[in-house]
Amino acid sequence: MASRPLRTTPGIGLFAVFVFVLLAMPKLNIRLGPVPVYLIDLLILALILKALNLPAVRRRRMFSATVKTILFLALASEVIGVLTFDTLRDSLYMSIRTCLAFSVFFITGLMVRTPQDVSVILRAAVLGLLVTASLMILSSLPMTRPVVVDMVFSNSFLEPAAEGVGAQYGAGDSGVRGRTLVGVSILGASFINAAWPFAALLLRWPWQLGPLWRSLTLAACLLAPMGVVMSYSRGPILGSLLILLTVLFCGYKYVRRGILLPIAVSTSVILAVGISSQLFFFDRLTNRSQAILENPFQDERESERILAYIEPFQHLAEQPQFLVLGEGITVRYAETWVLPEQAGQATHATFAMAYYSYGMLAAILYGSLMLRALLVTGRLAKRKGSFTGVLSQSLLLSAVALLPWVAFGHAPVSTPRGAMLFFLVIGLISSLTNFSEAPRPVKTVKRRPHAQHRAPAFR
Repeated sequence: MASRPLRTTPGIGLFAVFVFVLLAMPKLNIRLGPVPVYLIDLLILALILKALNLPAVRRRRMFSATVKTILFLALASEVIGVLTFDTLRDSLYMSIRTCLAFSVFFITGLMVRTPQDVSVILRAAVLGLLVTASLMILSSLPMTRPVVVDMVFSNSFLEPAAEGVGAQYGAGDSGVRGRTLVGVSILGASFINAAWPFAALLLRWPWQLGPLWRSLTLAACLLAPMGVVMSYSRGPILGSLLILLTVLFCGYKYVRRGILLPIAVSTSVILAVGISSQLFFFDRLTNRSQAILENPFQDERESERILAYIEPFQHLAEQPQFLVLGEGITVRYAETWVLPEQAGQATHATFAMAYYSYGMLAAILYGSLMLRALLVTGRLAKRKGSFTGVLSQSLLLSAVALLPWVAFGHAPVSTPRGAMLFFLVIGLISSLTNFSEAPRPVKTVKRRPHAQHRAPAFR
C-alpha cells in the first residue's frame, strides 16, 4: 500500500521561495530614496521570525561554532572600518546585510528536517536553475541577446546596473560571455554549478514526483552545463569538470544520470555546431588559458589569482593587527578619504578578500569550513540504503563545484548574495544530521501474496 505523505516543516514553502529568488533573481529590489531594499533580505527576515517559533533541533549543529566566530570577526571588523574610514551609515547597512547572509546557515538547519522538506527545496532550486541557465544562454547567443536585454536586463528593479548592461550587451554577430540576474558571468555560472547537483538528485528522486516535475528537472539538468560553458569563465567550467570527475570516480548512482547525460548532450551540440562557430566565444578561453600557462604575471587578471595567496602574508608581516581583524567589507563600496589597505592589492580569492576584510583568522576559518564540508559529505556519501547518503552525494557535488569559486573568486565574502549561496550549501550540509532516522521511500505497488512482497529500499 502507499505510504503516508511525509510531513514538512512549517515555513518550508517560504524557504523554498527564498531559494528560488536567490538562484534566479537575488538583486530584485525597490528603492526607498537612495537605499535599495532587496526582496531576498525581506524573505530572510520573515524566515528568521518563522524559525523562532520552531522547536529547537536537538542534535549538535556541524560548523556552528566556526560560522559564529567568522560572523563575530566580520562585525568587529566593520566597527574598525567605521573608526578608520568614518562610514557609519554605509557600514551599518552592510553589517545588516552581512548578518542576514550568515543567518542563512542557521535558518537552513532549523527549516530542513525531513526528506519532504528537501523535496520542496530541490523543486525551488530547479526553477531557479532554469531561469539562470536560460538567461546565460540567451544573453550569450547573438540572435536572442537583444530581446533578452530589452525584456529582462533593462528593468532596474531586476538589474540595478540596467543602463550599463544595455550598453555592454548590444546586438552583434557573434557569441559573448553570458549574463544572468545573479550577476556577471562568473557569478551566474557558479550559482548554476551549485544548483545543478540538486536538480540531478531530483531527477532520480526516490519518492513519487510526477511527470511535469520530471520534465522540468530534466530540462534544468540539460541547460546547466551549456549555461556554464556560455559564461566562458574558466573557474566555473573547472567546477563543472570537477563535478564530472567526482561522478566518474565515485559512481554516485543517484546523481550521475543528471550529470553525465547533460554533459554528453551539450558536448554533442557544441561539436555539431562547430567550436569555431560565431555562436560561441571559445577564443576567450583559449587566449586566457594560454596567458596563464605562458606568463601568468604579465596580465593582472592572471597574476591576481596567484598573488592573492602571497600578498596577504607579506601584508600581515607589516600590519600584524590584521591577524585578528580586518577593515570590513564596506570600504569596497563606500567613498572614503582614507585609502583602504586592500586598495591595489590582489583580492581575487575568498582567502585574500576575507583577510583584508575580516582578518587572517577569518580567512583561515573560511578555508577550514570548505575543507570540513568536503570531508563530511564525502564520508556520508558512502552510506548505502539511507537518505543521508543519497542527499550527501548531491551536496558533495555542490561543494566540489564551489571549490574554484572559493579559490579564485571573492564573491562568498564581498557580496551578500554570494555569501548567502555559500552558507546555504554549508547549512544544508550541516542539516544532514537531521536525517539519521529518515524513512525510506515506499512506492505504490499492487497487492500480491505475502511471500512475493519485498521490503522497499533505496535502489
